[in-house]
Amino acid sequence: MLVIQDLTLHRGKKVLLSGLYAEFTAGQVVVVLGPNGAGKSTLLQSMLGMFTPAAGRITIDGKAVAECSRQDLAEKMTWQGDLPPSEFGLTVSQRLHLSANGPDEAKNQQAMTLMDLAKLKHRALDALSSGERQRVEIAATMVRDNPIWLMDEPTAHLDLRHQVDCLQLMKKEAQQGRLIITVLHDLQQAAAVADTVILLDGNGGAEVGVANEMLTPEHLMPVFGVQIQGEGKLLMPMYFEEKQ
Repeated sequence: MLVIQDLTLHRGKKVLLSGLYAEFTAGQVVVVLGPNGAGKSTLLQSMLGMFTPAAGRITIDGKAVAECSRQDLAEKMTWQGDLPPSEFGLTVSQRLHLSANGPDEAKNQQAMTLMDLAKLKHRALDALSSGERQRVEIAATMVRDNPIWLMDEPTAHLDLRHQVDCLQLMKKEAQQGRLIITVLHDLQQAAAVADTVILLDGNGGAEVGVANEMLTPEHLMPVFGVQIQGEGKLLMPMYFEEKQ
């Protein structure tokens, strides 16, 4: 579904990553990890055509992102990133209606229920906390119902309960055939949901592999520069009863 071929990304004079190759298919959760400034968000922006690579290309269903129209990309991918401006006076319900691919009140209501927003549907966005607004943006991602979700730190601002809700949502959507590519900072969250990991080292290096093989002290400690406990692999958190 989505193929990254010999991708090189620069920010100014800094090489974020060089020569990255990866293939992702429907039904996966792909987690992008790395230190601050390593290029995680830029990589997602490149997939969406928002950032031009220095070299290489990204294709979706065989067609280069650079050759896709904005409409084509909008029908294939949904972006959830920084919180958008809230000064336009929109309510939660209006925000979801604007995000939806078409009028579908049932879908909007389901998204509000899953993101615990039903009691806030008539509240203005500028009257919400950062965590509440983050939940609105995750719900807005849901109602677009595109085959690929690009999510940049979706658990940011959320309390523990809603972090768990978000992680469970990503896993469920992948199991139903969606491709989820997400930036996370919490390694335990990554261990709970990831099928595949892209690990950026912050010095232009990037490695892609199966999550259980990548989320190990020998891979993570050189990148993050901290001690990580575990016998061969990261200890499993309790976000789910069982890692499938």
